[in-house]
Amino acid sequence: MMTEIALVADLHGNWPATEAVDRDIRARGIRRIWCLGDVVGKGPSSDRTFDWAAESCEFILQGNWDEGIGRKQFPHDQFYYDQLGEKRMEALTQWPYEHECFISGRKIRLFHGRSIMPAPYYIHEPTELLAPYFLPDYQVVGYADVHRQGLRLLGSSGILFNTGSVGNGFGVAMAQYAILRGVPDSREPAPFDIVMVTVPYDREQAIRDTLEAGKQGMPNADLFEREIRTALYARANGRGKP
Repeated sequence: MMTEIALVADLHGNWPATEAVDRDIRARGIRRIWCLGDVVGKGPSSDRTFDWAAESCEFILQGNWDEGIGRKQFPHDQFYYDQLGEKRMEALTQWPYEHECFISGRKIRLFHGRSIMPAPYYIHEPTELLAPYFLPDYQVVGYADVHRQGLRLLGSSGILFNTGSVGNGFGVAMAQYAILRGVPDSREPAPFDIVMVTVPYDREQAIRDTLEAGKQGMPNADLFEREIRTALYARANGRGKP
C-alpha cells in the first residue's frame, strides 16, 4: 500500500516553524515522520523542538549540532546545556548517524550530512564528491545539513535530495521539509515520489523569541535573527555554509 513519510531536519530550536510544519503534516494526513537531525542549537527553543521530535518522530538521526551540544564540545553553548537539561543532553549522543530502508523497490540511505560527510555539501557539488555516498548499492540518498532543498539525478548513481531546514531555511524564508511517497519496506518496483514542501510560519514570533533568548545568553542571537529575516547564512554574508 502506498504511504507518505515526512522527512524533517534542522529544526534548530525554532518553535514557530516546527509548529507550522507539524500542522501541515497533520493537515495532509501523514502519520509517519522521520527526522534527519539537528533538532537543537542555533535557535531559542531547543527544549521544545527536542520534545516535539522525540514525541512525533519514528526515529531521529544525529546531526552535527546535536553531537556538538550533546558532547559539550563548545563552551559558549552553555545556554543550550542549561535549557535542555541532562536527560535530553544524554539522548542527543545516542541517536544513530544514518538509516537505510527500502521504499517501492529503491534502496534508500538517509543521514544528516556531517558527521557522515566531512563538510556541508550542497546538492550541486561535483559528481565525484557526492557519488561515493551511493556506495555500495544505494539508489536514493537523502540528507539535510545545508538548509537548502534540492533534488538531483546524479549520473548513473541515482537520486540525491536534500530536505531543507524546518527552522533555519536558506534560499526561501519558510519552513522546509520533504515527503517520500511509495510502498514502504518493499523490494518490488513501484511508483516513488519525492515532494519538496515549503510552509510559511510566524517569523516575527521566531524573531521575538530569538531576541528574548539573546538577553538570556543565547549565543549569536543577532546572527540567527538575520538568517530568519533574510534566508541567508549570516556568518559569511550569505555565501557561507551552516
